[in-house]
Amino acid sequence: MEMTFRAFIKKYWLQAAAVLCSTAVFLFWIALRVNWAGISKFLGADHNPSFLVMNLPLLISVLMGVILLLTILSFLFIRDKKRWPYIASLVFSAVFAVAIGVVIANGSNDYIQFILPKFLRSVGVTAALILVFCLLFFHAPNKGWRLAAKVLFLLALIAACAVVGYGLRPCRFTYRPVVYAVEDDYQIVFSTSDTAIVWVEVGPEKYYDLYAGSMRSKDLVHKVTVPQRALDEAKSYKICAKQMIYRGPFGGYTGETFSEQYSFIPVNTADGICYLALPDLHGAVEGAVSLAGHAWLENTLDFIVLLGDQTSMVDRYEDAQIANEIAFKITGGMIPVIYTRGNHEIKGEYAEELYKYTGSKNGKFYYTFRLSDIYGIMLDLGEDHDDDWWEYFETAQFDLYREEQTRMLDDIIAAGEYRDAAYTMAVCHIPIPFVNARHNHEAVKAAWTERLNEIGVDILITGHQHDLYPFLEGTIPPNTKLVYNKDFSGTEGKTYNGYMTDYRFNAFICGKRGLTQHDEAPAGNTTDYVGMLVNVDLKSGSQSCLYMNSKGDIVPVVNPFAAYTYGTEPIVTALK
Repeated sequence: MEMTFRAFIKKYWLQAAAVLCSTAVFLFWIALRVNWAGISKFLGADHNPSFLVMNLPLLISVLMGVILLLTILSFLFIRDKKRWPYIASLVFSAVFAVAIGVVIANGSNDYIQFILPKFLRSVGVTAALILVFCLLFFHAPNKGWRLAAKVLFLLALIAACAVVGYGLRPCRFTYRPVVYAVEDDYQIVFSTSDTAIVWVEVGPEKYYDLYAGSMRSKDLVHKVTVPQRALDEAKSYKICAKQMIYRGPFGGYTGETFSEQYSFIPVNTADGICYLALPDLHGAVEGAVSLAGHAWLENTLDFIVLLGDQTSMVDRYEDAQIANEIAFKITGGMIPVIYTRGNHEIKGEYAEELYKYTGSKNGKFYYTFRLSDIYGIMLDLGEDHDDDWWEYFETAQFDLYREEQTRMLDDIIAAGEYRDAAYTMAVCHIPIPFVNARHNHEAVKAAWTERLNEIGVDILITGHQHDLYPFLEGTIPPNTKLVYNKDFSGTEGKTYNGYMTDYRFNAFICGKRGLTQHDEAPAGNTTDYVGMLVNVDLKSGSQSCLYMNSKGDIVPVVNPFAAYTYGTEPIVTALK
């Protein structure tokens, strides 16, 4: 006699609950793997990298998988005979759920935006597999169920047709153009919803996204290089695309051409320089855009600087595009953007492709740039631990990467091209003159400090520490243990186990999530943010820097390691 669905659930609710709960905790733990290293760190992997500590999250996933498999086998073969396997399975699921809650409460909440999509995708795939299994192996008890099966089959057929006809869908621009400054060129980056060939029109000239003479046609993100001089003179450009429906060896099919026109405002230093520095957003897109809106009200921005860690990891296509999302919302494609990579942008499935989405040179994130009378040096320290750090699993070779940049600095000094610039700036995500308590990279930081001293940069802007730190020339003794300003720490004589290199330029850690120098925006808060606005007066030979939050308020700051309290007044320094 056939059993109705309601009767089935009524009879086997315990078994069904055990299977569903075991499946849910297993899938969530797998989705949580982006934080497995954090679990090992919490257990002491920094000092005790034993097999158990390093592999406990993996072993737990194996245990969860075994319990899930046993629960499913029990359901298939002995569901009417014993209840204790399902009760035991539910107990294990409850224990695992508590463990997941503890992990989230101790740090993973910052990454929930990456964890949940993975979990929901895996739940969707699992539900589809269960549905197919039911359709294949369970006879429909009545006409209603047979009708439901037919409808589901029809929907699946429609979905399959949509996949087959994917190339026939309309193509449009998704992420609008961002104009990155790299050396003497602009790299204009934008994206389409489907594969396309693209070009940029500047006046009568066309510039293409090429690979060895052939137009690229397989990517959704496009980068077109345009000489700065051409775009500065034209003051406008048009992005153009044509969908590539099919590209074969001896023919193909393309769609219609579509385009958008944009104005462009080149940097003009005649009336000074104004720019906004935005590090360590970690997803706070709304906060950055709101801050920029307040900055635009009182100033005419010449360019913006994205100082890395716009997201906590580059794990999805949307993460790779977050710099472009932020930059376009602020600039509208009308002013240049300076980009440097943060250490969190080295993490995730799209990290190795990030150079396609932002300004870069030969797939790397160090180079020089020119904007009118401005000479800039982009540096990239890479990860914030040494190459042998256990979390990198032998993938880090940043010492070689940093040596390349040391040679670049030597070449810059030998060529002396910066000497005719009215303003010289250096940009790096991780602070160069600040050696933290772990003392990572202290040799290369000392080497780069020496070279930046010789170049005589007017400013170094950095991020990474999630702090608002002005490191003004001459305020903090070099190579000595740091002592906190009591107005900053609230404690007399409190020390920090780090030191400053022998820097002879003005350096700033420029921003953080939050609204003040001391607070920190909680996970999920994408609206509270502090960045730094810089105004340069070339006539008087000075620059003023002030910290501003997303509400438009000037943020009072204290030098953390020297007896200077700047309040809400701009921090004014002389140019070199």
